[in-house]
Amino acid sequence: MNGKEDVFQFLSNKTENVKSLREVVIESLREAIITGQFKPGDSLKERDLSKAMGISTTPIKEAFRILEHEGLIKTLPRKGTFVSELAETNIEEIQMLRGVVEGLAARLTAAKASDEQLKELEKQIEKMETLLENEEVDDLIEENTRFHKMISDAAGNSMISRVLMNISSFDKAFRRRALMENKEIKAGYSEHRKIFDAIKSRNPELSEQLLKQHILRTVTDVLKNKGV
Repeated sequence: MNGKEDVFQFLSNKTENVKSLREVVIESLREAIITGQFKPGDSLKERDLSKAMGISTTPIKEAFRILEHEGLIKTLPRKGTFVSELAETNIEEIQMLRGVVEGLAARLTAAKASDEQLKELEKQIEKMETLLENEEVDDLIEENTRFHKMISDAAGNSMISRVLMNISSFDKAFRRRALMENKEIKAGYSEHRKIFDAIKSRNPELSEQLLKQHILRTVTDVLKNKGV
């Protein structure tokens, strides 16, 4: 880690636009772990985190309980709280689930989307292309997220939407980690374009295959090959 000051500044910035204090602390710490700000084995101290985020230790304790349940951190008696060595495994498994579910969403969208929904998807992919050309990475992350959500919404399946909502925080944080690498930004856009083309051509099988492959390929490159 490039000094704890960088991580603490990252966490401090996250408290500026608060949903609920408990939620923002959980999401901020989760993102710090998934994006590699905190790495497996790093010690997490309640006092340091509360000082960095300008809050009491109570929401930190609550966040620790949730993150431990998710397998991202572990608490050892008389030793403290640490980022779990299994964090990468848990992240990988969540992304595998996402690949299956979003792949199904793409299949249904190719079969069911209205012409208007396809036009909106096309506008979205063009917007992402412009952001890529201008190297506006933060905005591209947001629009990538929107592109995936537009596909899941167009599938018109409430169960798919519910599953993806439950892992949305993991998804966004992982996408931020992936797009820290210029090569990944270009590869991701190219794959998004192919996914859109398959959906537009009303090819359910190819749409599902491409979206699932896109997510699993990203997992391999980012986690296993340490591409960021």
